[in-house]
Amino acid sequence: MGLPSWIDELLTVVVVLVLVYMLALLARRAWLSLRGGLFDLALRQGDSGKWRPGLARYSGDVLEWYLVWHPWPFPTLTFPRDNSELSALRDSDVSESRLGYATSKIIDLKVSADPPQQWQFALNEGSAMGLISWLEAAPPGHVGYRRFRTD
Repeated sequence: MGLPSWIDELLTVVVVLVLVYMLALLARRAWLSLRGGLFDLALRQGDSGKWRPGLARYSGDVLEWYLVWHPWPFPTLTFPRDNSELSALRDSDVSESRLGYATSKIIDLKVSADPPQQWQFALNEGSAMGLISWLEAAPPGHVGYRRFRTD
């Protein structure tokens, strides 16, 4: 005796929806890659809270961050270079290593918005050095040189 027909139809709909979702994520990743290099960047607000995996890319004077599991091709968060300041750089600790960020650098970023915000980024060493260089390489006439703070 087989399954009732409505269960077969429901399973078919679920499988098709999952496949469409996965194809949308792949198409989004390909489209974003064509528009500029992507790199993995997990973030969380402040030093507490949950790490959120994502993709990031530079678009002029803005760092665009895309949530990994979101199918829309628009950035979830943006970080303007003029309002962002590097406040710390460190290796990931044991608790962060358990979450999958074992080979990561953790960057603390201060964003002067209203109200001011503190963010932490987890990314590999090469991407971390690229982000630091991008923050410090503001064109002449902008807010100024963003130096590394150790306080």
